[in-house]
Amino acid sequence: MPGALDDLKVVDFSDNLGGQYCARLLADFGAEVILVEPEAGSPIRRMPPFSVKDRGLSLRFWHLNTGKRSVSLDRESNAGRARLDALLASADVAILPEDFDAAEVEKINPQCVVVTVSPFGKDGPLKDWKAPEIVLQALSGMMNNNGEFGREPLYGVGDRASFAAGIAAYIGIMAALSARAADGKGQAVSVDTGETAAAMCFPYVLRHIYNGSIHRRNDQTIPAGQVKCRDGWVCIWIYNHRWHAVCTALDLPEMERDPRFADPAIRRRNWEAMFAIIQEKVADLAAEGLVERLQQAQVIAAKAYRPSEQFGSAHLNSRNYWESVDGRVILGPPFRMSETARRVRAGAPDLDEGDSSLGDFMGHPRPLEIAALRALDKGGRGTAVPPLPLQGIRVIEITTAWAGPMAGRVLGYFGAESIHVESPNRVNSWRLNKEKPNPVNFPGGKPGERFFDRSFLFNSQNVNKLSCILNLKTEEGRQTLKRLVAMADVLICNFRPGTLAKLGLDYDNLTRIKPDIIVAELPAFGRQGPMSGYAALGPTMEMATGMSAMMGYRNGQPENTGPSYLDPIGGFNAAAAILTALHYRRRTGKGQYIEVPQVEAAMQLIGAELLLATETGLDPAPDGNHVAHMAPHDAFPAAGEDQWVVIAAEDETQWRALCRVMERPDLAEDSRFATLAARRANEDLLTGTIADWTHGRSKHEVARRLQEAGIAAAPVATAADLAGSDYLALRGFFTELDHPDAGRHPHPGLPIHLSRTPGTQRSAAPLFGGDNMRVLRDILALSAEEIDQLQASAATATVPFADG
Repeated sequence: MPGALDDLKVVDFSDNLGGQYCARLLADFGAEVILVEPEAGSPIRRMPPFSVKDRGLSLRFWHLNTGKRSVSLDRESNAGRARLDALLASADVAILPEDFDAAEVEKINPQCVVVTVSPFGKDGPLKDWKAPEIVLQALSGMMNNNGEFGREPLYGVGDRASFAAGIAAYIGIMAALSARAADGKGQAVSVDTGETAAAMCFPYVLRHIYNGSIHRRNDQTIPAGQVKCRDGWVCIWIYNHRWHAVCTALDLPEMERDPRFADPAIRRRNWEAMFAIIQEKVADLAAEGLVERLQQAQVIAAKAYRPSEQFGSAHLNSRNYWESVDGRVILGPPFRMSETARRVRAGAPDLDEGDSSLGDFMGHPRPLEIAALRALDKGGRGTAVPPLPLQGIRVIEITTAWAGPMAGRVLGYFGAESIHVESPNRVNSWRLNKEKPNPVNFPGGKPGERFFDRSFLFNSQNVNKLSCILNLKTEEGRQTLKRLVAMADVLICNFRPGTLAKLGLDYDNLTRIKPDIIVAELPAFGRQGPMSGYAALGPTMEMATGMSAMMGYRNGQPENTGPSYLDPIGGFNAAAAILTALHYRRRTGKGQYIEVPQVEAAMQLIGAELLLATETGLDPAPDGNHVAHMAPHDAFPAAGEDQWVVIAAEDETQWRALCRVMERPDLAEDSRFATLAARRANEDLLTGTIADWTHGRSKHEVARRLQEAGIAAAPVATAADLAGSDYLALRGFFTELDHPDAGRHPHPGLPIHLSRTPGTQRSAAPLFGGDNMRVLRDILALSAEEIDQLQASAATATVPFADG
């Protein structure tokens, strides 16, 4: 099977997690990747966790560098720099360390796409800040959603912000290659991990911009809770319209009749009492059996799988998820492609393992695509490039909530025409049309007559799109959609597996309409396997990955990352997969089917942790924000209600600096805190000592002072902090857009910056059915009579149906 990217040569000169994950994705799908390391080896080789079977092997390095070759050099020496320049001269893509100037690569190779992933960029107020994961999550606004009100907010697990930045960089590369196909020119791609983390945060910042509200951790906005079964924890979502189903599935008719739970508003006030009843009922049940029973009743639920359970998972194994290379386990692919499946050539390389075979890489540069060659004039200067890399690509979205719309949003950001198709009887859930309008979700706190056009949720994810409403329960609606498919390049669907088939729009039928179409589906658990039919949301998918079981307070329940952390991760993976398929189609004319199983895609973000659990059979015990390799590493109380500042001493130098800033030099000499091991053994006492200092101080001032002293720290940002962030403003993260009903407001953006053909936010989210005529008349070229017939048959609409 061919590789989608087997025409590409890549130099991975990066020294961080995001850069190396980006390069591994390129290798996964066919690119030839050379990992350029310093003579002492990449610093990632020395990052925990380490294998217990192969002492000294960093599982993080292994996870990030399969499929690559390695060469080491001293870039400061003449010979080393000459060799590096030779590699760069032959590269289609170069992923650089933060301190390497992209302009130097452009001089050597103007056709090269040059990528830099860094914490906060090379300029701006945070450019010199230390940025471990806890700092990134604190500044993103995400951490402000995590954990119990009044207790320290939780940062999460692993280095997920860096992995998300790696996916963002991959997307940027593929967009830049699309632009290069038109004119032969490379460009610089820059991605900040800090900005990426903000883009992954639930969009409470737009809610704040709309009406000044600030989400708090004690707001009751999530209709879910957890119960402990005999072999694990289960998360259950209890929507109002599923109340009867919940009570029936749990065999609790008395709970359904209980006046404390009869009305949704009263039920919310008695949430803990309700879950106490459920807990008593399920305590002796098997977690997977309970989940299956609830899912059969159409109730969303998931087990919080422990990392050690994943290798033996019946569902994952039925999908042949786990693979091996060079005798070691690797995770399965983040997405599956029908024509160009992932191929892992080899395990992560030893240092200099590829040194002897570089001649083929440093030979003549591979020829550019035909379109680019035709665009070059005799002087070597390209003709005018389209202003956006994906201009001319048409996307149909049959999507809801966040993951699917995020994928279409990314494509639209780079110029694709994205048509958001909704059925009037199955409206995008983020329009909030199924519930009594809560003023906090709308501009000025006013739902308005068409409140489904004013929801901060829908309007945050659907910029740059057209809205076309087609009633897919009618033959006329389905036929109209098929006519639209005939004029499309991509179709995205994030409903349950089988949804497209029920509409007569499975991949085989779609290819009969448009042979080169690219179809991407985002099933939570994949199209096959025992759990494939399960409904899911971001939090239940997070439970299923193994993440939640590693997050929580000591001896507490598993925790989630905000309302829906995995949705944007799924959207980014889907956009990356679609861009990969578009690259292959541009070369071959072939479309393909893409499956993005969102749980499996997100497992990549904790790959090293999962690999360690497969070796040891052990699971880390959740302990708040404490980690093995840093102490302190926690959130500490600051001035104001539920205001916090994170502090992380990454090494002994930072610990001693912290003692000086606190004016407690004695702590550095105290035997209880003098070493990392001692601080870890006395962490509760250490936390209390630092909290005594931070309490009553401004979280912003504490973070500023500590960072100036070289200590990793950050305020735990609220939505208001994000909206007023000087850093995000400098990055151009917010764009002022006019919405015909919601008004003019800054809208949060995306973290992927291209130097020559940058993505843009050009229009606010569409009104429900606001582009029906444009799609029907201007794109499909239907006659006035045909349009009248559609409207008369209820095949289209401009307001949701009562059952929508």
